[in-house]
Amino acid sequence: MNTRYSFTLLLLLLASFLSAGAQGKEGQRTDNPWQVDLAAGLHSFYLPGQGARFDRPELITLAGFGKPLGARQQFSVSLQVGYGRNNYQGDALQLQLLGQFTPVVAGKVEAGLGLGFGYRFALYGSSTLSWRNGEWKKGSAGKGLFQVPVQFSLGYRSLFLSDYELRPYIAYQAQALLGYNPDLPLMPVSAALLGVKFQKP
Repeated sequence: MNTRYSFTLLLLLLASFLSAGAQGKEGQRTDNPWQVDLAAGLHSFYLPGQGARFDRPELITLAGFGKPLGARQQFSVSLQVGYGRNNYQGDALQLQLLGQFTPVVAGKVEAGLGLGFGYRFALYGSSTLSWRNGEWKKGSAGKGLFQVPVQFSLGYRSLFLSDYELRPYIAYQAQALLGYNPDLPLMPVSAALLGVKFQKP
């Protein structure tokens, strides 16, 4: 499928999910406020395992806009945009939809488990060349990839500052990049994040 059409389809799906999440029973909006999620941390192209190391970590930033669901706000759906710096693999822009289950345990501790789907445009770290019509020509500036993120988090619910409710958290997010190259159809990326969610109570 053409990358442009795939990206457009993904945007339409994300918009429909957010629209559905904003509706309560019988089409009525819930009284849960919209939530902004800001996070930053370090990421690396690796997956934990025997002999694996968190090598050459680089900065990653994420910003999300989502909707907590239910009276206890144990579920949420958010649309996140992110930027990852990487001198070796190339910088990347990403857009992903993340659904999360975030029950409160031990009074104030918010445990989180998230799963999602997204799109990543990876910029190549150096100029590329491709062999076309019997000669080398300048290649593309980057590559579009679909990604599947899984996130584990621990947070605190809640702190209050002025008119806002703050929920600080730490998280680990692993992403599976699909179709990275013919020899490596699934490329793992890991990120350690420190973030905060805020909303009007």
